[in-house]
Amino acid sequence: MLENIKPDNAHWRHYFGGLAFLMIILQLLTGLFLIFFYEPTLADAYKTVQKISNQIYGGGLIRNLHRWTPALLLIAVLVHTIRCFLRKDFINQQKRVLWLTGFLLFLPIFFLIVTGLIIPWEWKGYWFLEMIPNYFGTLPVIGDSLKVFFMDSYTIPRYYVLHILLFPIVTFILVDYHMLVKLRKRRIFRYLLKHVIVALPFLILLFYLAAVMQIPSADPEEVPMPLEGQNIIAPEWYFLLILLPFMYLKNSPWLPFLSIIGPLVVLFVVAFMPYYLKGWEAKEEGFKTELHHRATGIRLIWHKAMRNSAVKKIATAIVVAGITFFIIGLVYLGSHNSPTFGCNSCHNLSRGERLGIPPQFFKDRSKLPLLNDNEWMMRHWYYPNEVW
Repeated sequence: MLENIKPDNAHWRHYFGGLAFLMIILQLLTGLFLIFFYEPTLADAYKTVQKISNQIYGGGLIRNLHRWTPALLLIAVLVHTIRCFLRKDFINQQKRVLWLTGFLLFLPIFFLIVTGLIIPWEWKGYWFLEMIPNYFGTLPVIGDSLKVFFMDSYTIPRYYVLHILLFPIVTFILVDYHMLVKLRKRRIFRYLLKHVIVALPFLILLFYLAAVMQIPSADPEEVPMPLEGQNIIAPEWYFLLILLPFMYLKNSPWLPFLSIIGPLVVLFVVAFMPYYLKGWEAKEEGFKTELHHRATGIRLIWHKAMRNSAVKKIATAIVVAGITFFIIGLVYLGSHNSPTFGCNSCHNLSRGERLGIPPQFFKDRSKLPLLNDNEWMMRHWYYPNEVW
């Protein structure tokens, strides 16, 4: 019996695509649970979130699973994407639909993260809604119109419909084209069972984080102070990765391109690579053949060594791990000081607008001791025109 359910050639490197699919399913299931208790109204949104976290049996665990699952999804997608690049799947014309839908999935997943961060309507959701219009307002020509659009179009019910209906539908259409078409022919439940078995260590870690590192939801009895959680990654803040230029570069004309236009251009250029690289596979094979005939001496030894499967596996593992940890490091760089980076929501670094040009060292706690005073920070956040 055990032999029938043991994954063929089971190895952690082969299953990050399947792990990402499991995370999407888990996110769907936990989201369905939360739908039954959440009220998408301005007055009741956060009250129902607190009820889920503090009164509903298992609610706190489910909510924090819904919070931490996208973090593991991000890592799984990163590793899966890097490995696809190393395999050069973009020159395989048989995989071009898989490649295209895989990269387009980044968009609805990103928008699910954004809307999911706002709809609880606690302090993070409020300040996030301040940050995004300010950042998009830096775009040339259309920036001001986009900023007004984001502010005027926001209501909790609208974003709630986007979060539970529109973006999930788009996501599962892309997932269907990306993998389910083939899986339905290969017994999808057997596939899922195999991946659940291999992914058990990751699932255990996920449940541990959801149980131990829960988002504070007991205010006003226990008020979460702004500086609490410093140096601890909050998974809902990893979208700050693409906003890092806004945080560290000042008054640069390249800011909108580096954080908004650039990532979108790169996404679509990479997504459509198989379509404009037609014929590259044949050219590469010809190049390999020519290189094989010309290789002599050290070069021949090197290519023979690289053909050794053990060397390839070690080299691939090093590259994948290095790139993954580099990107995770950037996420940490953007989120570990997120309480102070929240200042960007009002003090827009790229424009110096909103509530006024910030002090020169407005995020440097060593030079502005008040930043270490939780009570002062709370007063400044909620009464910024009076406490500064």
